[in-house]
Amino acid sequence: MHVISSKFKLLDSRKLINFGKYFLISLLLLLGLHLAANANNPEVIIQPEWTANLQASTPLITTGEQVFVIEDLNDSVEPKDYSATLFAINIASGKVQWQQKLPFRQNPGSRQLILENGTIYVSHDDGVTGFNLKTGSPKISFKYTNTNSSGSRDRLMGIHQDIVVYGDSIPIDKSDFSRTEYETKVFAITKDKTIWSYHLPKNGLIGGISPIEPVVQNGILFLPSRHNTTAGGIEQFTVMDVASGKVLWTWEAPRQPDGLGSRSNVLGDTLFYTSVFDNGKMQPSERLRAIDLKTGKEKWSYAITDETNWRTKAVSDREVLIWESKDNVNGNFVVLDKETGKFLRRFTVILGDSLEPQTLTWAGGLVYIEALETENETVDFFGPVRNSWLGAFDDKTGKLVWRTSTLLNSSINYPPVVSAVADKPEKKRLIFASNFLRTEGSSKVHSFLIP
Repeated sequence: MHVISSKFKLLDSRKLINFGKYFLISLLLLLGLHLAANANNPEVIIQPEWTANLQASTPLITTGEQVFVIEDLNDSVEPKDYSATLFAINIASGKVQWQQKLPFRQNPGSRQLILENGTIYVSHDDGVTGFNLKTGSPKISFKYTNTNSSGSRDRLMGIHQDIVVYGDSIPIDKSDFSRTEYETKVFAITKDKTIWSYHLPKNGLIGGISPIEPVVQNGILFLPSRHNTTAGGIEQFTVMDVASGKVLWTWEAPRQPDGLGSRSNVLGDTLFYTSVFDNGKMQPSERLRAIDLKTGKEKWSYAITDETNWRTKAVSDREVLIWESKDNVNGNFVVLDKETGKFLRRFTVILGDSLEPQTLTWAGGLVYIEALETENETVDFFGPVRNSWLGAFDDKTGKLVWRTSTLLNSSINYPPVVSAVADKPEKKRLIFASNFLRTEGSSKVHSFLIP
């Protein structure tokens, strides 16, 4: 029998212990490097809290407890019956609480979904219906008293308390649409009667030269219109008191001969208007103006000295977020002080393409924008597959803070919604709709807990 002395046994034990120490130290070092790498890695991908298989046809609206979605129904048997269903989804679970089939439309076009005074309203061809938030049962109905419609747009402009404002631009000579003039009429109704009507003095179309629509908020109607005159095209803003129909102020701006015109947007209580001057010299000189929506008085203006285009995208309590680009590509974000117009900072985000983002949401120091996934692009039978994701970008540096998982062959057509978590107000949810771009697949409404 071979006997090993205790001295040799002790040496072997020490070697084993030292090996274990070195192994644990090495493992901790590798783990630390891994954590450090992940800490600096912008690709923090968050998975959805829940998804619902719905295709949104209007911007989403939330109360904090519910999110409301309108889904158009594709009826191949009766293609002229543009039916739709309103869904109320529990914001915590993603489950449908109730659904209500809506009055059909005879013409294609976007319905409007409005939350006002504890009622969810939906427009249709003949008027507006309001539904109970909890049960979905019809609560109130407004019928348009003027039935003359162009059929090309939704006539609802907005709702204030118990007053519905609607209107349309009607062709004067329907025999020749290429040369006809349009007259614009606006009406305000309650449940029982028309309380006022207004006829624009000049013939023209609702909507500005830039894609801006009428807005009703805080008891004020902002009505943009465009007109042809002997001196050239003009853009006009008419602002009215919803309760009385009184015109508070009007403003006209010439459309430039090269077609650039103006870019305007109503955000909160302010009209942001970008005017273009001296464009005939091929050296655009622009000025961003902030106009008080109630008084029409200019709060401030900011001179844009370089050859760039500015479009106001969002406002916060203290700041204004602007997209700055040259020929609408290779853009940056510019931030100005909301009260004074003073320049604060500029930042750039990487979106996978250089075009202006059409929809975004700015909340809690983050800008939420859809970005294209440019790596590992694939092509199927129908052509290139458009994959994207929604990113949360820091509004001071432009760096990606986190993003959603990849959205396969989908597009985000409406601004995301940020909502507080009911039992944890310090926590927030991000909710948005992605619409599938192919015939085979499903569109979805997603909810993400913001980290």
